[in-house]
Amino acid sequence: MTKHKKLIRKTYLFLLVALQIFCLQAQEYHPPLDSRLLLSGTFGELRSNHFHTGIDLKTKGVEGLPIYAIEKGYISRIKVSSFGYGKALYISHPDGNTSVYAHLKNFSVKIDSLVQKEHYNRESFEINIYPKENEIIINKGEVIALSGNSGSSAGAHLHFEIRDTYSEKPLNPLDFNFKVLDNLAPVIKKIKILDLTNPLKEIGNIVKVNKKEKKYHLEGPIKVSEKIGVAINTYDISNDCYNKNGVNSIKLFLDSTLIYELVMDKLDFSTNKYINAHIDFREKKENKSKYHKCYKLPHNKLNNYKTLVNNGFIKLKDTNIHNLLLEASDSYGNISRLTFEIQLDTIKSEIIKNDIDTMETKYFSWLKENYFKTNNFSIEVPQKSLYQSINFEFQRKDSIKGLMSQIYMCHHDFIPMHKKALISIKAQINDKLRDKAYIAKIVNNKFYYIGGKWKNSYLTSKISEFGNYAIAIDTIKPEIRGVNIYPGKILKKQKTLKCIISDKDSGIKKYNATLNNEWILMSYDHKTKLLKYNFDDKIKKGKNILEIKVEDQRNNINIYYAEFNY
Repeated sequence: MTKHKKLIRKTYLFLLVALQIFCLQAQEYHPPLDSRLLLSGTFGELRSNHFHTGIDLKTKGVEGLPIYAIEKGYISRIKVSSFGYGKALYISHPDGNTSVYAHLKNFSVKIDSLVQKEHYNRESFEINIYPKENEIIINKGEVIALSGNSGSSAGAHLHFEIRDTYSEKPLNPLDFNFKVLDNLAPVIKKIKILDLTNPLKEIGNIVKVNKKEKKYHLEGPIKVSEKIGVAINTYDISNDCYNKNGVNSIKLFLDSTLIYELVMDKLDFSTNKYINAHIDFREKKENKSKYHKCYKLPHNKLNNYKTLVNNGFIKLKDTNIHNLLLEASDSYGNISRLTFEIQLDTIKSEIIKNDIDTMETKYFSWLKENYFKTNNFSIEVPQKSLYQSINFEFQRKDSIKGLMSQIYMCHHDFIPMHKKALISIKAQINDKLRDKAYIAKIVNNKFYYIGGKWKNSYLTSKISEFGNYAIAIDTIKPEIRGVNIYPGKILKKQKTLKCIISDKDSGIKKYNATLNNEWILMSYDHKTKLLKYNFDDKIKKGKNILEIKVEDQRNNINIYYAEFNY
């Protein structure tokens, strides 16, 4: 073959591959719902400990709407859980993407037959299975499930994602030409100017934004310190929806120069928790307000910053008036702009000192492992658990009723941690109660179970946040209450068995249900505390015996027993 023919062949193959890629990209996905797509949540939205990795679609406030596969492919994963995504399906497609459908009520018959089999094989409601490639083939537009409210969903809706199959990185579904009516620009509510001259102590000033004739502005100039950061409280809206959704992009200009740009085009599960470095965490914790920081902390590995000049920090060296422009935009190109002026304040603010004599402090570097120990208490914070260095603060507080130790103020929970720290509390506890002891977080005199294992005379546990901790005891067994069942009941038209299970102290660790000494599938909804059994071939005519065993985190056990007739 001549060089000329080889070149022609390579060019042809290149064009053929390019054409295939273009066709795949240009093809339209089938909408996951057959009704108008209304957004109740957007990609990259600020959530607790994570950015939202998909979009939430309204289902008219009800469960049971048909859910459609957006493209042909095969079921690559099925997960069922009382938490998180609840009932969820993953479909891998030929174009290299995977679609995810979560908070479902039911799966289609051909999918559910496999799921039911796995429930009984594993004798578990919670399952996570990976069918073989092409084991369950799905066609474009096929009904794969019914919409629901399972898992950690706060209301009936469909959580929908598109991921890159190879990397498993979530992509913005709104970049795939789904028809959503949105010609409304984001809303800018407030900004926060943070004094960052002392890297160990951020001081913020919240400024409410004015709007006149569709233009946002601030009275100015705003007096600021030599080094500041800007944070913005903004949300997006779309036509015929009341929801306050997340924005897609934020830009900050200083004197017409772009110094910061955030774009929510794709996410990475391995860095998703860095949302706590991105947001003003204290505002979220104390005031339930969500602010995007338009600057980057030292330990922040997010890849969504497309432009960063001086990491977004603004340093003023003169007393001239400087112009700032903030832009917030959504996935459909609607943009809101806020302009304002800043000027260096030459009058130094008085530093307020903490006069609490009982407070112990220690410098914690975000780069290093940090350790603090005092009488009866210690904490180990792994390397790179903090997003920036802090002055760690510790204080002993008086015990309260129900506790077996003092309360230890372990810094402040408005300072986030990326990795879990290990705390150890020393206490003298009766041998009969040692297995019932646990470390609790104390908030407004309420106890929240954390865990704990004994290591000599210390009870130790990993914690995911700073705060007040102490040792508590749980000797009370869980509660089990029949909803539509009781001993001696005669069932005629009933098709389900329902019970409520709860534990007010350490929480439920596991449960098991049998009917006539055979394991049965009882679904569990932690939101309603409901166990539910849908009748199958395990129930028989005549006498039946139901037994439910529930165990809490401190191994307290309760057993519910009911003999009934069907």
